[in-house]
Amino acid sequence: MLRHLLPFVLALSWALPSAAGPGHDHDHGHDHGPAPSAVREAPRLEGAGTDLELVAIAEGHQLAIYLDRVETNEPVDDASIEVSAPGMKPLVAEQIAPGTYKIETEWMEEPGTKALVFTIRLGDEAELLNGTLAIPDPQPESDAMSHSVSEVVTQPAAWIMMAAGLTLGLVIALLIRPRPPVGPASAVLVTAVLMGLGADPVRAHEGHDHDDAPAVSAAPLGNVPRRLPDGSVFLPKPTQRLLEVRTRPAKVNSAQRTMEVIGTVIADPSAFGRIQAPMDGLVELGERGLSFVGQKVEAGEVLARLSPTIPLADLGTMQQLRAEVAGKLKVAEQKLTRLSRISGVVAQSDIDDTRAELEALREQKRVLEPKDVQKFDLVAPVKGVISVANVRAGQVVSARDTLFEIVDPERLWVEAAGLDIHGEDDISGGVARDADGHTIELSYVGRSPTLRQQSQALLFRIDEPHTGLAVGAPVTVIAQRRESDAGIILPDAAVVRGNHGLSQVWVKSSAENFRPALVRTRPLDGDRVLVTAGLEEGARVVIAGAELINQVR
Repeated sequence: MLRHLLPFVLALSWALPSAAGPGHDHDHGHDHGPAPSAVREAPRLEGAGTDLELVAIAEGHQLAIYLDRVETNEPVDDASIEVSAPGMKPLVAEQIAPGTYKIETEWMEEPGTKALVFTIRLGDEAELLNGTLAIPDPQPESDAMSHSVSEVVTQPAAWIMMAAGLTLGLVIALLIRPRPPVGPASAVLVTAVLMGLGADPVRAHEGHDHDDAPAVSAAPLGNVPRRLPDGSVFLPKPTQRLLEVRTRPAKVNSAQRTMEVIGTVIADPSAFGRIQAPMDGLVELGERGLSFVGQKVEAGEVLARLSPTIPLADLGTMQQLRAEVAGKLKVAEQKLTRLSRISGVVAQSDIDDTRAELEALREQKRVLEPKDVQKFDLVAPVKGVISVANVRAGQVVSARDTLFEIVDPERLWVEAAGLDIHGEDDISGGVARDADGHTIELSYVGRSPTLRQQSQALLFRIDEPHTGLAVGAPVTVIAQRRESDAGIILPDAAVVRGNHGLSQVWVKSSAENFRPALVRTRPLDGDRVLVTAGLEEGARVVIAGAELINQVR
């Protein structure tokens, strides 16, 4: 049964699209209005004067006015704005937000072109700006996406085309397979199925657009930032206020030539102390306990005590020496006693020699007394904070073991590796930036006369170290030379990385348009850069919000 109906379906699928009837135009490459994805931008105008620039955006019966400084893009508050147009009563705008004003009037909804004049008064300043605002006609509402079955069947041409399709299908069926002709019931069934398909607007008119059936309604009026085909960015004023975009006119100045190198924070040699064990011994607690890392100490303060320890072999030797000295001491005492009894017979010099020998033996005995009872104080050599404490109570240490290290956090240096220093030393100072983004002022101390890993060590003194700076922390050092270069000084945040990987800045070309400009820069200090190429003097460069503009797609 289905094989009999196939020719009818093919024939009617050809006939049905043509049965739309007269008066229904089909789109075959012709332009019939905006595309479904077209965005209707809110009607707007721009006006710029010597110091002020203005953007007015129409939204229904309300006109929003954004007033900014031309050079800095800062919103202007407390201004008096009067709006007038030919044949209309002047209106005074009301401030609703910083730098944002509005007026409400019914003539804003009337289609047409309106020449508006804005009279702005700000203290002693007065400026007159004008512009043309075009209000478009409202787009008609969509009546229907396609024709229903009843609209098709009421047209004579539709019945003629369907009858021709049925006849053609019957002929094809008879030629393909000589079977009994299809009955009336089958023909009616095919017709009903195809007319049901015609009721589907998508299947009956697939690939055809009609003038009286517009596409999806356009997007509502709005202010949407977007990247334009030429690479520039359209950034509406409401978005600029949200992102706090600020600009600055580019001016050529002279600045010191710099060199960027990698450095490390080190301790000031005069404020660094290391305590090592003078001998093998046992660590014991001091009067204030055992010192620890982070403890503040003063010069001369006892950090711990060391009780010397003697190996067993050395202990036996010491005992033998003590016994030998004790025996000699006893003999010397007896000799002195005898000589004292016969002092009149012997020479006085013999008595004196014996007495001196006796005193020497007593001193030897004192020196050879057991050392386990004697304790040595480990004393801080400088004032500062303990940075290393490799001791525990009861710990046995060897001679020359490092037990403590003390650093003064207020006296720190930076050691950097200079690669291109030749001839006379021309460095005058520098700045450093740590991993947290802090800018650290440096004073140049000197450089090493010897090479280490094919570079010379540059030494800088940190003028005012912050509390989070630690010894050993890596920093980026910008060494300043005595020579100077000409260029445009900008904040470091104004330079961003483009999609191509090159450095660029954003230049304000109009009130709501920004274009990228490739630049060549050189670090000036921790917060500024020097643009040496790619930027013209007088261009309004974005100095705040550039990274956010760079992300607009």
